[in-house]
Amino acid sequence: MSQLCPCGSGQSLDQCCGPHIEGASWPQNAESLMRSRYSAYVLGRHQWLVETTHPDYRENVDADKLAEQTRDITWLRLDIAATENDVPAGEHGELFDVVEFYAYYELEGIPRQLGERSFFQRKDDKIYYVDGVALRPDAYRRQEPKVGRNDPCPCGSGKKYKKCCGASKS
Repeated sequence: MSQLCPCGSGQSLDQCCGPHIEGASWPQNAESLMRSRYSAYVLGRHQWLVETTHPDYRENVDADKLAEQTRDITWLRLDIAATENDVPAGEHGELFDVVEFYAYYELEGIPRQLGERSFFQRKDDKIYYVDGVALRPDAYRRQEPKVGRNDPCPCGSGKKYKKCCGASKS
């Protein structure tokens, strides 16, 4: 049985991003290109990231630098939040396809999240990555109401929180 594709599509690598990364085919849309780029990060295939960057924006993209920058990262999963086609942007109102995604990873044992609104553009009938804008992570939302210092302690002791479980441990 072949390995599942790291992009999270549920398909095998051979049926999903593998042929793109190996150069056998080119992704047909921005989302599949985004998925293949994520898979390339996971698999350490950094040259694919260079090749899929729009030729007009490729000058500062280097496979060795990308490998060095991501060496200690363990990629966990990719979530595609939204996709849009033909979005006007840029100085001259060019049209871009847009993919918003969140990539989850671990660095130095700490789980982290990268969110980006990525812009893609066609050139010579191929779709390429142009640039991205960082997205702020979702704010933390409590599942239960916050316990105030003068509220009854949630442990059920009958004491105020500040005199029970909330007492400072100095």
